[in-house]
Amino acid sequence: MATTKRWFVIGISGATCSGKSTLAKKIYDNFPGSVMVQQDDYFLPVDDLRHVKVAELNHINWEVMTSLDMQKMHSDVLKILELHEKSTAHSSGRRLLILDGFLLFKHKAITDLCDRKYFLTLSEELCCERRTNRPYEPPDPPGYFEKVVWPEYINYKREITGDNELCATITFIDGSTDVEEIYETVSKEISQLLL
Repeated sequence: MATTKRWFVIGISGATCSGKSTLAKKIYDNFPGSVMVQQDDYFLPVDDLRHVKVAELNHINWEVMTSLDMQKMHSDVLKILELHEKSTAHSSGRRLLILDGFLLFKHKAITDLCDRKYFLTLSEELCCERRTNRPYEPPDPPGYFEKVVWPEYINYKREITGDNELCATITFIDGSTDVEEIYETVSKEISQLLL
């Protein structure tokens, strides 16, 4: 796609509470002129009819693509690429677009825009511990992590690793590693690729 020539697009995905957004924000803060789009900003309203309910918990399944307006996210990403392409047509160098989302690589059109893809993994125990300590609105009902969050993540990871072509383009990172260490590794790679 011609609109990405002046852009370097990175996608950050993986387990809930694995440090995706923290990494994305650190990159955004340290690379002047970068732009960030977060999948969490595209959750559908609670009363949207497209939601899938988990009957036994009487709760919306927020861990699936039907809970998100991915068409809007894709459209917004394309607008950013096109708008900034025009405004930077006479400048040298590439700009950085950071895409962050727990199901980012399930959307092929967005995935295909990414020049680099990072996937943060986490053990079930640590993921559960971090998730329990984070406030959500609406809050997770009892059993939601075990019955929904973790199984959906495992399904997503299995889908990613089962697609050999896609998997070969992803760098997997242990999300239990110190965030500064992860940032240093990723930012060094990005800096080299932006040259």
